[in-house]
Amino acid sequence: MSVDQLSLRSDESVLSVGCGPGFETTALAQQITEEGHITGIDLNEEVLTTARDRCSDFPQVSFKQGDITDLPVADESYDLAIAKQVFSQITDVESALDELHRVLKRNGRVAVTAGDKRAHIKHTPTDQMKRADEVFRSKMAGRQLGTRLVGLLPEAGFRIEDIIPRAKIQTEINDQVERITVQRRFLEESDTFDDAEIDGWEQEMRGLDETNQFLSCGTAFLYIARKTE
Repeated sequence: MSVDQLSLRSDESVLSVGCGPGFETTALAQQITEEGHITGIDLNEEVLTTARDRCSDFPQVSFKQGDITDLPVADESYDLAIAKQVFSQITDVESALDELHRVLKRNGRVAVTAGDKRAHIKHTPTDQMKRADEVFRSKMAGRQLGTRLVGLLPEAGFRIEDIIPRAKIQTEINDQVERITVQRRFLEESDTFDDAEIDGWEQEMRGLDETNQFLSCGTAFLYIARKTE
């Protein structure tokens, strides 16, 4: 998500949920002056310490520890709430959307980013790789939030104003989210690969990486929606 896509006003109040170590919060602080305010929320107190240090020169920025399904802020407090890749880490999506709706002012906006694992593709030139990729897809089949939000947001009281797709291409194994160790576990749990086949698959994958043929591409969707109720 780019800050430029949010059409910010300098005096807005912004809630950044899942702010992490403060990179996004810093980018927001370049656009929001002291006439506005930015609150960063994260579960991890350690990363919040880093975020506070990173944003120490911005008096309009503050941080709180909290969960998206139980936000530690008052009703109707913000003009904009941002949740970037937070929903992939939770199970109670409806409660999270209800919380974002609660904390927004009348006519406030939400910016939510989520992926759909069905849109995650990899270069798989061998039959063994294709079989392993089918196992991966079956394990990730439930992670379709990127497309489900087109229905969930209106149900939660939002009017969708824009949906912006973003494809992320990775050309090194160690750059991708689903690393070799995760994929190996999926194969071990599937009972369709024996140990020798799993080792062979990993060697093939690393061979692609060594010869600069590794390619993985995932798609995420940025939803920008407005509170209507």
